[in-house]
Amino acid sequence: MKNIVITIGREFGSGGKYIGEEVAKRLGIKFYDKELLNEIYEKNDCNYALLEEFDEKTKSSLLKSLGIVRLENDTMFTEEKYRVLVKETIKKLAETSSCVFIGRDANQILKENKNAIHFFIYAKDEEFKITRKMQRENLSYEKAKEKMLEVDKMRKKYYESLNKGHVWGVKEDYDFCIDSSVLGIEETIDLIVEIVKKFQENE
Repeated sequence: MKNIVITIGREFGSGGKYIGEEVAKRLGIKFYDKELLNEIYEKNDCNYALLEEFDEKTKSSLLKSLGIVRLENDTMFTEEKYRVLVKETIKKLAETSSCVFIGRDANQILKENKNAIHFFIYAKDEEFKITRKMQRENLSYEKAKEKMLEVDKMRKKYYESLNKGHVWGVKEDYDFCIDSSVLGIEETIDLIVEIVKKFQENE
């Protein structure tokens, strides 16, 4: 059977990362969220802390506004370099094994990949998202809401800076957009696993 590649875009608090992890476990395939940075770090001799600075972000600090930071080996590392490495690594991993990718524009990077299926996980119920983050990260209501707004704004800016004319989270860029607050997290996992299995059967 051919590789199956799943990309998951997600709103903060919607459970996208956890859902992706569990889908990968049930299907017995690899999972990449921060693990993608590990791959880039190991294969490209990068400073991991600087990779994290650029991860799913656009330039914000004065140094980033110049597009330049320094690696430990004193070579220059730019936001554009980070994006190129992410794109190359995602494409290479998708060619070699079945896997789940979280965020990082993977749905656009792999839009021509016939073995890829693209999901966006959101939740119209804002309280659902805030409550999840309060519980999982031990945050106050105010801090959880503040973080939710901040992270989603950052993800939206990152995605739209890479894809001119596209809007983060709209149905046209994905195969399935699923509100995780409707069925709940575990049932959403069940649904995605079933969708993926049907997709494989139709290949």
